[in-house]
Amino acid sequence: MARKKIREYDSKCLLKEHLKRLANIDLQIHSAQVTQATDFTELTNKEQWLSSTRLVVKPDMLFGKRGKSGLVALNLDLAEVAEFVKGRLGVEVEMGGCKAPITTFIVEPFVPHDQEYYLSIISERLGSTISFSECGGIEIEENWDKVKTIFLPTEKPMTLEACAPLIATLPLEVRGKIADFIMAVFAVFQDLDFSFIEMNPFTLVNGEPYPLDMRGELDDTAAFKNFKKWGDIEFPLPFGRVLSATESFIHSLDEKTSASLKFTVLNPKGRIWTMVAGGGASVIYADTVRAPIIIPSSAPAILMIS
Repeated sequence: MARKKIREYDSKCLLKEHLKRLANIDLQIHSAQVTQATDFTELTNKEQWLSSTRLVVKPDMLFGKRGKSGLVALNLDLAEVAEFVKGRLGVEVEMGGCKAPITTFIVEPFVPHDQEYYLSIISERLGSTISFSECGGIEIEENWDKVKTIFLPTEKPMTLEACAPLIATLPLEVRGKIADFIMAVFAVFQDLDFSFIEMNPFTLVNGEPYPLDMRGELDDTAAFKNFKKWGDIEFPLPFGRVLSATESFIHSLDEKTSASLKFTVLNPKGRIWTMVAGGGASVIYADTVRAPIIIPSSAPAILMIS
């Protein structure tokens, strides 16, 4: 399995489309993506809700804790969103020890709410781990003792009985709705070969589930059977990782062939180049050169070391 992170915008688009297909759940969510190339007039013509509702804007760059870092703006109109984006687009920020410019934002309706829930599904070797809490939000880590978790073996279906431990303490009036939502999200998780989904938080709007914040990862080795369902999905580089010109060129070649073409510069000032291919032989060869890394034996690699 190759777990590849996708943007929040793409995660929500996939969830909305396939919840409707698999569970007949019509999520009343909207989202728009903003980059350097975005023309706000064209975007507004395409997404008319942008000019008729209060908005939320935040970076969509594969890092968390955006709210705690002051990178989320709430309850804005479209002009204020454009100003917020203009002041931060291309500006370098540091998150988790990595520095990179912000290049992509997600814009959504501002949704006032009282209750925040947490949901995550993680693919494991023998099944899936599903976690839920009725104390979601930015303080989830401080309230991790309130998170309930179950493990669902691969051969076991997600049923109301399996879901029961997660929702046991919920009020009766919302228990059924949230159980249905968890089971439906799990169906999407399996059908689209997600390896990770996290909603922190989601809430209820007029009694219906509404994801406010979402993270997603796909198993990209399943692209051969999911390319129609995924659509033109983007797998961005991790935050802080910027390809050199040579790396970008070889990456573009890799995308155009069924062969595996990989090139990673580990040390631009290095003086020893190694070209390795095959299985265990690559590890033995790297050990001989005294490489300070372990090369996975599952794929060819071209590495530069010092």
